Amino acid sequence: MSTTERTRALRRRMIVEARRATVEHGLHGFTIEQLCETVGVSRRTFFNHFASKDDAVLGIELHADVEAIDEYAAGGIVPQDLGPLDSIVALAIDQLRRYGIDRADEVLVRSVFEREPALVARFLSATDVQLARITDAVRQRFGWDDPADRRARLVTEAAAALAKVTAETWFDDAFDETTGPPFDELLTQNLRLMRAAITTGQDPTP
Repeated sequence: MSTTERTRALRRRMIVEARRATVEHGLHGFTIEQLCETVGVSRRTFFNHFASKDDAVLGIELHADVEAIDEYAAGGIVPQDLGPLDSIVALAIDQLRRYGIDRADEVLVRSVFEREPALVARFLSATDVQLARITDAVRQRFGWDDPADRRARLVTEAAAALAKVTAETWFDDAFDETTGPPFDELLTQNLRLMRAAITTGQDPTP
């Protein structure tokens, strides 16, 4: 494994162990020191990746995606000929392929929220912050500099809706991961469906 891959694996383990401890003991039923001991890292290492125990449970990493979003804003990562909505979806797919996605994670997160409902508001707040960062990146990438220009916000919210519907389908207990499409393929299918629904109202499936 490369250094980057080892770092990602370590962050993932800290997140998973924080979530397991929350489900078992509650958010206030364990300390950062205990979490570090379980994972086998120091407090300093923990705080290199997460600002708080809550953030570790929610998977909110320090400086997460900053480089990727900055590179996207500058015109990189995905082809420059893609339109705004397609480019955001392509960015999401690029990140999914880099970091992966696991249905077991969603089950664990649901259990965390059932045990600690107050974390839902924190999660939604962090999501809003991320969407705002992506909206700013879209403005930069496509030169929509006028603060009154609503296009970037509309595109970002549309992409978020696509991701939400795709996640609801893919993470549903009835979804068969062995026969159903991968998440990125399902996301692409939903993009085509949305575009067709808006423009013609027809099903784009051959």
